[in-house]
Amino acid sequence: MAGKGLRGLRRLAVALGAFALTVGLGGCGGRASAYDVSSIGPKIHVGVLADQPGLGFVRSGNRSGLDLDVARYLVHELGFVPSQIVWHDVLPSDREEVLEAGQVDMVVAAYSITSARQEQVDFAGPYFVAAQDLLVRKADSHLGGVQDLRDRKVCVLSGSTSEQAISNQAPQARIQERERIGACVTALLSGQADAVSGDDIALAGASSVMGGGQLTLAGARLGAENYGVAVRRGQPELVAAIDKALNKMHSDGSWGRAVRSAASAIDYHVDLTASDPWRAGSAAPRSNR
Repeated sequence: MAGKGLRGLRRLAVALGAFALTVGLGGCGGRASAYDVSSIGPKIHVGVLADQPGLGFVRSGNRSGLDLDVARYLVHELGFVPSQIVWHDVLPSDREEVLEAGQVDMVVAAYSITSARQEQVDFAGPYFVAAQDLLVRKADSHLGGVQDLRDRKVCVLSGSTSEQAISNQAPQARIQERERIGACVTALLSGQADAVSGDDIALAGASSVMGGGQLTLAGARLGAENYGVAVRRGQPELVAAIDKALNKMHSDGSWGRAVRSAASAIDYHVDLTASDPWRAGSAAPRSNR
């Protein structure tokens, strides 16, 4: 009986040691998040743009862009594999709606963090700082800022922050809304609009792919947009896990590579310092939660 008891204690000690080793390894290296993905499910549904080159774009069935690279990194860090991702194409006008309806688990879609939006969804991040600008015809490159927009027709995306920016800074402008950036570019090329207002990287992508060499950025600098990852409200653990993954993406160099890749694809120069919300003194503090 004593021998059996001793052997039992030894087995228990080995089991406890293995458990302690497992726990210790789980806390070192590997993925950035220990978030319980079972609360999401066997699949993770992610809302992304599909018609904005450089950010979220689909061509021949392949998805590319900064937001896609960020989303893939986050999903991996949360513990999912690529086959578990279900992509949902979203428009700027329906990002809140698809989250609130439970159609997606997160939105990574050039989604600027604003006070009004924080009343509807929760944000992790920011992960990128974009500058609001104007896209104009090269023949109208004299349209360099808000002072030139009096009585001009300015196309903006429905649900974007550009409408408010133009309304505040150029109240004499005649705002037109479209659902897709391609429709704004078409209006600009056809003369139905005099300018398109939006984020510089989005405008550069649209110009590169859809502009036919006829368009240019005005360099208007209408403001800064801090892109965040949105989730349904009341999920602080998920927000924290995404923030942790974003910090890892930045520190391991993946963020810089993703930004450079996105910019290269649309032949646009992105200032990595100005676009980096982690840098000291950034206009996009990471204390927005």
